[in-house]
Amino acid sequence: MKKFLVLGILSLYFSSSFAQEERKIPFSVAISAHITKYNQRIDAAYQDQDLERAQFLFDSLVTNHLSGTYMDDFSVYPLKGDPISLEEYEKPVFLITYASWCVPGIGEIPALNDLVDKFHDQIDFVVLFWDNKESLKEKAKEYTENIQLVHIDEKTNQDSYIINKLKHALGFPMMYFMDNNKKILDIRKIVTHHSSETLSNSYNIHFNSLSKGVSLLIADLDLNSEISPEANAEENEDQRTDEERDVDEEYERYKREKDSLNGKKRDNR
Repeated sequence: MKKFLVLGILSLYFSSSFAQEERKIPFSVAISAHITKYNQRIDAAYQDQDLERAQFLFDSLVTNHLSGTYMDDFSVYPLKGDPISLEEYEKPVFLITYASWCVPGIGEIPALNDLVDKFHDQIDFVVLFWDNKESLKEKAKEYTENIQLVHIDEKTNQDSYIINKLKHALGFPMMYFMDNNKKILDIRKIVTHHSSETLSNSYNIHFNSLSKGVSLLIADLDLNSEISPEANAEENEDQRTDEERDVDEEYERYKREKDSLNGKKRDNR
């Protein structure tokens, strides 16, 4: 009887562990599975000048397919020091992807700086420029020292699979909100407004928008600190929908490609 009981416990344990691992779908896999259909629909919305539908399609993609996935690990490059792996950031991550040729609203960076100075102890704020080091130097003086400014040159970065998806699939500038395990809680576009907007109004527009992302990360941080191990175990049960299961094939291709790339890296050393 004891033997069967032990076997039953082990079976439940490994089933739960397997289900938990299966649910950790990488962002790159999810975006690959859904981006083609999304692009077709959003192109049609823009052709019809239906901006409301375009926003609805973006929100639907994020809510139904991207939130809850896990950001693939990749390396970024600061102005000084060695490359940093995304996994090295231990706090929840507020990631903004940008480029030096993007023109921010006049109040955007001041609003971001104020939020960062207030919440950097709880959140890692990372602004990623799709640029070279020299371009980043020119932008650095505009940001508070509490923001982690980094850059990636797509042509030379070794994490080409995720970099391609992150840069080109949804475009930029874009905001990604991740918990400390790199689980994506939400993805939002940087708010835009007319260039004639005053500094005061622009600041308020961006502060209100950016603070929603901060509130999301802080609320998730507080919630996780209150959840018991028993509650976490229940949450980790496999509750995927049939549609989420459909990405498994894409996930297998992703793992094979990643293993192949890692093998090539080891061979080149």
